[in-house]
Amino acid sequence: MATDSRTWFYTTPQPRPYLIEERVNHTLWKHRLANIHMICTQAEVPIRMEGRWHNEMPVSFEWEPGKYFILKMGEESKEIIGVMRQILHFRPSMIYQGNDGMSVVEWHVDGGETRWNEIQGQSQYQRLRRLSRR
Repeated sequence: MATDSRTWFYTTPQPRPYLIEERVNHTLWKHRLANIHMICTQAEVPIRMEGRWHNEMPVSFEWEPGKYFILKMGEESKEIIGVMRQILHFRPSMIYQGNDGMSVVEWHVDGGETRWNEIQGQSQYQRLRRLSRR
């Protein structure tokens, strides 16, 4: 199956977990992010997926097609962030650590200014850094 972010991020995929899993997993593997397998936990918008990288580190995705993508990881991984940047075709907007200890990276098609203003100064968002304004 030839797939890329156009089939699941830039257009709304059919709300069928298996098809979403197939498209996303194949896109990750095509971009050489091996040892990861994501499972769709919510096929309706916002779409959510969970998985593990190298069978150890928890990874989750949440997105609204064409608007935003949120990556959560057990620890910050430049490899995963870089691959997602290539897949989505634009730079992430911000990075922070959530109150659950997960490293979170957000991509916003509109640059994320509204989201940035919304979360600044809130204690559950630690080490908040702005990465791009798009």
